Amino acid sequence: MKVLVVGANGKVGTILCGKLWAAHDFSPVALIRDSRQSTKFTALGVPAVTGDLEVGVADFLPGLDAVVFTAGSGGRTGPEKTTDVDQNAAIRLMDDCVKSGVKRFVMISAIGADPNSESERIRHYLRAKGVADAYLRSSGLDYTILAPGTLLDERGVGRIQAEEDLGFHGYLPREDLADCVVETLRNFLTLGKTIQLVAGRDKVKDAIAGVAGGGDLPPIA
Repeated sequence: MKVLVVGANGKVGTILCGKLWAAHDFSPVALIRDSRQSTKFTALGVPAVTGDLEVGVADFLPGLDAVVFTAGSGGRTGPEKTTDVDQNAAIRLMDDCVKSGVKRFVMISAIGADPNSESERIRHYLRAKGVADAYLRSSGLDYTILAPGTLLDERGVGRIQAEEDLGFHGYLPREDLADCVVETLRNFLTLGKTIQLVAGRDKVKDAIAGVAGGGDLPPIA
């Protein structure tokens, strides 16, 4: 399965590229914004393409089997930039995937994403994510939305809790989130689902299969 990792230079994206390459049943491609970022992906053995989400990256979509959206405006930007990247650029990418025939789309969202969020701390982020998630659900793409709790830089332990509605917030190491993406791409019973993720007791593969409603299926060749 050839997978474009959008936002590959971010923390989750970089980890994910390495895991997809190591899994051998995937061919990851890293989408980066600055060609100088390609060095670390060359070291991983992952090809990189340079493009700007806000301008559009449709030229890189033909021939892909899946797209994973891990991009974000970053914590240092204002509400306008968050809307530009986390909402508008994501929606533009979805439209381009539809036009290019790339059906599989995995969105990294967040617990609490809601177009009407009243969060005091990150309202604009959760609203932008909520709008993008709602658009994805109506896009006709074979989507899965992964909504983790607060992300941590600590090493993953390979154990999570996954539900369509956990009913609470929590924490999740970024490495474990990357593993969740890999298992989601492998399991086509996750199509059409929004899965909330926090640290827990279940092995990643088992947790994803459990919330998907059964066992896993092999990825598209």
